[in-house]
Amino acid sequence: MKGANAWEWGGLLAAGIAVRLAHMRQWEQSALGEVVVGDAAHYVGGVGDGGWHSSLYAALCAAAMQEEAGLWVLRVIQVGIGGLACVLVWSIGRQLFSPAVGRGAGIAAVLYGPAIYYGGEITPTVLAAFSGLLLLWGLVGSAGMGSLRAGVMGVLGGVTSLVDFRALFAVVAALVWVAQGGGRRAGWWFFAGAALVLAPGGMVWGWEGLVPSVSGLGLKEMAMRAYLFWHGAEVLGDIDPYRAATPSWMLAPLMWRVLLGFPFGLVGPLALVGFLVAVRGGEMDRYRALPLLFAGAWMLGSLLEEASGRSRLSAALFLLPGALAAIPLLLEKRQRVWGIALALVLLAANLPIAAAAGAQSSHDTWAGYAYRALDMKANSIAAYERAIEAEDAGIRPYAELAEIYFDTGAYEHAAEIYHSLVQRHAVGRDIWVALAESYLRAGRAENAAAIYADLVAKENAPFLAGRLGDARAAQGAPADAIAAYQTVVAVWPDSHRVRFQLARTWEQQAALDSAAVHYGIIVGLAEWEGLVGWRLAQVLGRMGKDNLGRIERLLRDVLADHPDSAPALLCMAGLLHRTGSNEEALMHLQKVAAMHPDEYRAYGLMESVYRAMGRPEDAAQAAELYQEKRLRQRADRRVLGNLEALLQGSTP
Repeated sequence: MKGANAWEWGGLLAAGIAVRLAHMRQWEQSALGEVVVGDAAHYVGGVGDGGWHSSLYAALCAAAMQEEAGLWVLRVIQVGIGGLACVLVWSIGRQLFSPAVGRGAGIAAVLYGPAIYYGGEITPTVLAAFSGLLLLWGLVGSAGMGSLRAGVMGVLGGVTSLVDFRALFAVVAALVWVAQGGGRRAGWWFFAGAALVLAPGGMVWGWEGLVPSVSGLGLKEMAMRAYLFWHGAEVLGDIDPYRAATPSWMLAPLMWRVLLGFPFGLVGPLALVGFLVAVRGGEMDRYRALPLLFAGAWMLGSLLEEASGRSRLSAALFLLPGALAAIPLLLEKRQRVWGIALALVLLAANLPIAAAAGAQSSHDTWAGYAYRALDMKANSIAAYERAIEAEDAGIRPYAELAEIYFDTGAYEHAAEIYHSLVQRHAVGRDIWVALAESYLRAGRAENAAAIYADLVAKENAPFLAGRLGDARAAQGAPADAIAAYQTVVAVWPDSHRVRFQLARTWEQQAALDSAAVHYGIIVGLAEWEGLVGWRLAQVLGRMGKDNLGRIERLLRDVLADHPDSAPALLCMAGLLHRTGSNEEALMHLQKVAAMHPDEYRAYGLMESVYRAMGRPEDAAQAAELYQEKRLRQRADRRVLGNLEALLQGSTP
């Protein structure tokens, strides 16, 4: 008999692993197989929408992801864990009911669609289900609970709680169960084992990292979550990769799409019927009550966070043996009528319901995220646009769609999306700043200035006055721009970008002394020298003072570190021509012409240099090139401007 059992559980283990590997193979062939989304994106890359996440599982992911193939290593490990969970369901069914029930429950676990589906995700769902089943298996297999066994079970309960906080409720239920059956001593050992794990976990990650915040959770919301949990609504919350590719030939008949494969809406009622039938027949004992106790405790924990398929997977696996045991009980002649009637009532009340409308929006949002990670921008834009069409679309699809448009230079489209977002949602400062920046880049400086002015006034954010200054400058209001820039540099003298913009505005207003002062403050900084040095030289040259020596030093310093700086070369050529060093000036101009053939200013200065050198033919040729390239550049700018205007009016 033992050999037969070994073959039986070995076959279940192999079948469970094979089915899950086949699912992984199909997922790997999907275009989105290499992209993690939703909660998995949080565990792998820190991307997520808040909520509770398992710190222990995140640490395991961080350790695995140090290797290049860490993502698939995690999935393969979870495949093995999923196969072992099937064996645990088989063993629990045998111990609580009969070998036939165990065999049926094990097969049901192998083919239970949600367990296969969530096994491919990088989330703690499968690990939590396995460790919860292991704890249940250890308790139902104990004819007597000694101190050592109770302590080991407590340690296991603590580990399960670190993987998924919902297990805390099951651990409390198990503690009461152990204390009632094994005495106060066994209860204390169980408590000590759990505390031995939970106390260090709380010190390392903080208690807020072990248990989610439940502040503000109303009774109505908890009642709705309880309804969704028991009803069997499979609300994914993230992306279903098979909506974005071909339907899964494996999961389509095993999950909620065609109401086969025991969705929880069927498992729960069947297990409850089995419980009631067993009580009526006097066959209920404390061990058979334990899976129901675990499932109820897991449900209670789920009310604090979510009622999705992930949160329900463990409870479903706890109840599979009872559900399978209920079927032959219901067919017994002496209780067939009322049992079947009760089953029909419960099943009718618990048929799986369709996912909420928000599930499709969430799917499209994460699909957009995945396509963007794959650099498939057109697909990403289409997915995000579908997501924002939903009435309950959140902030994320708007923000990410607008960001794509912004990154591709479609600033008008980005502004439209951001504007729609602020009309539908209360958003933070970052979104308002992004909207203003889109307006500014799209040439709508007035709209950008209005937003920046409002933010500076309402949020006491003087650092945004720099962007307000940019908007004012783009509006053609230099006095207002200067005032905004001065507000920033007065508070943060090291705001070099703003000081540079202030100096440029002073220069454009011909306030050369002020421009020279601010350029002079930042010209000595290595990261600004190449951009500021030649500008300061220009300003000093326009001031008409006897400062040619300082101008030359500035330009030579710039060219020493930036020998290919065209503006610095032009300025140096102009200075050399002014001081009569025409040969050296010509050398600089020829270098500019070689690097930038369309730089017409080089040919204009070259004409003057050639004439000073007594080379009229070369001067005439340079003058001709100057006129030709100047006209061409003006035409190119006009065409480019028209093209940009056209692109702003169409979807990229």
